[in-house]
Amino acid sequence: MNVKEYISSGIVESYVMGLLTDAEKQEFESLASQYPEIAEARNAFEMALEEQLLTDAKQPPQHLRKLIEEKLSSTSIDTSIEDTEEESTPVRSIGIWKWVAAASLVLMAGAIYWAFSSNQKYQNALAKNRELEIKAIESEAKQKELEEMKKQADIMTSADVKMAAMKNPQNPNMAATVFWDTAGKNVYLLINNMPQPASEKQYQLWAIMNGNPINLGSIEVTQKRLLHSMKNVQNAQAFAITIEPKGFSGEKPTSKPVILSNL
Repeated sequence: MNVKEYISSGIVESYVMGLLTDAEKQEFESLASQYPEIAEARNAFEMALEEQLLTDAKQPPQHLRKLIEEKLSSTSIDTSIEDTEEESTPVRSIGIWKWVAAASLVLMAGAIYWAFSSNQKYQNALAKNRELEIKAIESEAKQKELEEMKKQADIMTSADVKMAAMKNPQNPNMAATVFWDTAGKNVYLLINNMPQPASEKQYQLWAIMNGNPINLGSIEVTQKRLLHSMKNVQNAQAFAITIEPKGFSGEKPTSKPVILSNL
């Protein structure tokens, strides 16, 4: 299950706001008990929503307050009521209904304002929760990046790894470095300085054994990473890089090496 996609789908907010069906609610609670990330996202949104409701109260819009005042002033009660029971009954009845109408208008206006204010607070809390999710994702991405850099540093400094500097005598500015794990047979390439090839071309890495080339895969210069993981090789006496047609996967190079190294 992709927990990040599940959280970012809006299910957390729907659960807290009570918008899920019973089946969806049960599923969410079950997943929250299995995945701490889901439970943390729920708790974070509940706290953000509670904080927003408590601290972000606003005055009713001016036009709404004016409307309530106008309605109340139009429902004033006639206090000049005669003392006779025969005449007082209908007057009191009319006055009561005026108060009921006024109260209804006040309640309706209050409900409209509450809905408006609650929706605004919900949107603010939702935005804060999204911000927390983005920060968590960014933090996780940075942590993975640091872990990857440490892993690559360990590869380059391992006692089992041989390093081969690759150069071009005709072009000193063109260089790369091969790191070959002689124990695990893994091959990694560090691009020091290699210009982007033509759009219809690609770089190809080769291992050389007894004069025979072994295809170790193509190289994407645009990849934003320190080491490029290539195909494994059992034995090698040298490494070379050629320029081949885009999509090339042959067993022999079609051009001379542009950079070369010996172990």
